[in-house]
Amino acid sequence: MFQTEQHSIKQDIAFFVAIAAAGFKLTDSKSVNTHDGAAWHATLTHGRTKIVTVSNGGHGGPDQSDFHATTPAGKAADKVSLETLFAVPEVAAAVRGHMLFNLDLEKQYSKVEGFDYPAAEAEIAARVPDVTEDNVEFLVGRIADIAGIVNSYKRAIKTKLLVVFEGGDAKGEYVTYKLTDTPANRDRVRQHEKNRTIDYFIADLFGSTNGPKAA
Repeated sequence: MFQTEQHSIKQDIAFFVAIAAAGFKLTDSKSVNTHDGAAWHATLTHGRTKIVTVSNGGHGGPDQSDFHATTPAGKAADKVSLETLFAVPEVAAAVRGHMLFNLDLEKQYSKVEGFDYPAAEAEIAARVPDVTEDNVEFLVGRIADIAGIVNSYKRAIKTKLLVVFEGGDAKGEYVTYKLTDTPANRDRVRQHEKNRTIDYFIADLFGSTNGPKAA
């Protein structure tokens, strides 16, 4: 379902928030582990319109996509929606990374003689990625992967303080305090951890203003 990649907490939340702000979300998302990997499916929705369902049976095969539009007008509208989504900077960066990853694999294991790989890499880096079936399948999988993580943060910050210390963001490391998010409790944490540098409170990445951001 998902490529093994390193994501920072900030990057994951920014990616998730940007997609939601553009009016997109996943519905009917479910994943179950099997002996050969994850069996999963998820539907990408724009507003109330279901655009595509991506799935994998968990038997080691490729992802499959089922686009919902059946009329020319519907297909054209969904194409515009996907182009809008792919133009979101956080989405474009993720898809470019996927394309560069695939290009690097090709270069290493099935290199085409005479093909200008540096030029291809430069072209990928310079423009908004194309809406291809492979890119759509990657993106839906990536959203589903990150949504589970980000939603766990959103649930936790309702009743707890989640704190990232210096150096923890890139590792996905944070500390949970069983304290409601108030300015007084943030100050308590700062006092308790005065020998460590607080990078940020995770709630602030969702726009929470319960307390001042860590310096």
